[in-house]
Amino acid sequence: MAKPTRNVSMKLLTPGDTTGGSELLTYVPYRKGMVSMRTLTWTFILMQLVFSCACFIASLAIISAKFNSVSVYEDKQYISFEWWIFCGLSFSMIINTVAAMYALAEHNRFLLIPHIFLLILCNSLACYVLHYTISNFDSTDFNWHIGLMTIICTESFLLSCLVFEVRTLRSMT
Repeated sequence: MAKPTRNVSMKLLTPGDTTGGSELLTYVPYRKGMVSMRTLTWTFILMQLVFSCACFIASLAIISAKFNSVSVYEDKQYISFEWWIFCGLSFSMIINTVAAMYALAEHNRFLLIPHIFLLILCNSLACYVLHYTISNFDSTDFNWHIGLMTIICTESFLLSCLVFEVRTLRSMT
């Protein structure tokens, strides 16, 4: 089998075709995969940036709505600690995602490490929420099923991001 080389004249040749003369090289397609790991990582990082911005804006909207409303219940008057954590985590994910984009563009592997640690933290929090959701099982509540599917999709997305980023980090020199 011929070695993978590039075609100088930009014509696709079949492996072993010598009709073009000596200046043409044989082109053998790369069979391992259609998309590189780096491209997948870029795609997932851009999706993370969009989701993080949406989560940050949504958490700010909920916090500001709670500040502007008055509850009849005394214990629900204040904003819960979880919304502040979610807001801060979304903002830090935006900052770390931009840093990870810069790291991929400049081949700087040290800027990917904080993003990987933040992904591990988000994965562990999503696992906690998944455990909490499953422990409060209610087969008659349709919102429970929607919440469960949302958490499962989020967890699978975050795990995929983590796998792609770690593989990209290991391949960077």
